[in-house]
Amino acid sequence: MMIFRKTAVLAASASTLAMMAGTAMAGTVTWWSPNFHAPRATELVEQFEAQHPDIDIVIEETTSDGLPQRVITALQSGSAPDIIDVQHGWIAGYAQNGLVMPLDDIINDPDDFIPAALDYVRWEGETYGLPFRAEGLAVIYNRGHFEEAGLDPDSPPQTWSELVDAALALTGDGRYGFAITGGGEVGNTIFRSLPFIWMNGGSIISDDATEATVNQPEAVEAVEFYTDMLVEHGVSPSSTLENDGTANRRLFIAEAVSMYQAGQFDLASIAQENPDIDLGVMTMPHPEGADTSAILGGWSFIVPTDANNPEEAKIFIEWMAQPENMGVYTDTFPARESAMDMERFQDPQLAPYREVLPFTQPVPTHPAWVQITQAYFDGIQRILIGQQDAQAAMDDAALDIQDLLDQY
Repeated sequence: MMIFRKTAVLAASASTLAMMAGTAMAGTVTWWSPNFHAPRATELVEQFEAQHPDIDIVIEETTSDGLPQRVITALQSGSAPDIIDVQHGWIAGYAQNGLVMPLDDIINDPDDFIPAALDYVRWEGETYGLPFRAEGLAVIYNRGHFEEAGLDPDSPPQTWSELVDAALALTGDGRYGFAITGGGEVGNTIFRSLPFIWMNGGSIISDDATEATVNQPEAVEAVEFYTDMLVEHGVSPSSTLENDGTANRRLFIAEAVSMYQAGQFDLASIAQENPDIDLGVMTMPHPEGADTSAILGGWSFIVPTDANNPEEAKIFIEWMAQPENMGVYTDTFPARESAMDMERFQDPQLAPYREVLPFTQPVPTHPAWVQITQAYFDGIQRILIGQQDAQAAMDDAALDIQDLLDQY
């Protein structure tokens, strides 16, 4: 019997959710699933319970607002649920602190998973999450604007130089060719600028996490390329310092911006709010002779160390990991290659998002990663306001990052 408690959970605090989870009966699996997955979660649970009548699944909806804190509170309380949907990047921290169980025994075909997804959820040789959702950013563009500017919308820019040329051609009369982010939550700019560093052969920190590398030539060149969209070329809006991904989407919908970086989840919002826009999507342009890149985003299942019914939880997760079930549950792309054969993923507009997945990477795993990204972001902002050039800003960021690395 599937139990669905939508109204109560949406208003519940983290401690209340944890107490509710702690009262689960034997054979009952409590699953924290985000509200944006709710309709598909309900459908899948009904199917699972029909096939496994001895296991009941209790769905407790969570919301994105404040979810990281709710999860860590539950994990540390000793009264966590049996399964939680979390973002890939959160899992290493849970594993480092012994808060989640390894799940290697239920990952039956690791070669079928997107490599970066499994890399994200591994810690010291063990796999502490089962990825089910994968996504990377691409560039959404207005095909009508391309035609107006004399550009071929069927041949969007592929290289950095082509991107600049197109953005310049698209800019004018109050319209901007390529909007970057420079404000909002730090992650907005990390997800949009760090891939340019990777494409160019650079990094923020060394692979062994002992050295700040963000001021090395490859990284500085990429940072300069990104920030020059505002400070040199003027193809990003004057509000760039305040703009996050949502602001850029609104500007695109208003047709004040011709290109911007976003996930596939923006496509439906744009089509709904301005159906007159003829949408195009391309992978992020790359340096000549290099590959594109993107940070891998997405979600995984975890089983807390203090789960009441971990074995039943694993049975359910293993069932959810079957390609046909994972393909139904995910909002974007599944984390398994075989699940991408489903019809829902064959929309031509989604093709660039699928094409980028083999080139995605996880962000570095480091206890101070949040502070490291803040130091980098502060440097980006110093460039955007004209306080420093790219080299000086990244030199200062490298000093701050090195101080953080030396603490570990």
